[in-house]
Amino acid sequence: MKKSSSPLLTDKTKALLKEKGLSITQPRKTILEFLLENHGPFSIEEIHQRIGESACDLATVYRCMGQFEKEELVEKRFLGDETLRYEFRDESHHHHHIICRNCKNVTPMDYCLISEVEKMIQDKGYTNITHSLEFFGICPECNISD
Repeated sequence: MKKSSSPLLTDKTKALLKEKGLSITQPRKTILEFLLENHGPFSIEEIHQRIGESACDLATVYRCMGQFEKEELVEKRFLGDETLRYEFRDESHHHHHIICRNCKNVTPMDYCLISEVEKMIQDKGYTNITHSLEFFGICPECNISD
């Protein structure tokens, strides 16, 4: 990784890996710290590029992200192109995205009305409920330049 992580971040990363029953390896720690420090979503290739080849190889990033997804540490995002992206799953800050059709800029939307529907579904006895919703439009900057 380009910069060293704070001791608090390292402690949080180790605790998350331990909580999920994953051994604490340097690649897992580096990738998870990157996701915690940088608000995604990021493709696997972007993660690999940003943490650097010296941190781990591309195959290791793929493997780690598969493990993180299985353990629900990350969520997949499809943002209207062919690239699968991931971001850290922060249950205290669920959000959606709006993607500009022109410049492909991704903007997080911090409020989720659908979470209220999820609560109603839970009241009916369903568990492990998730949803994904992305919006597409033309951003203000692209509207000005058109």
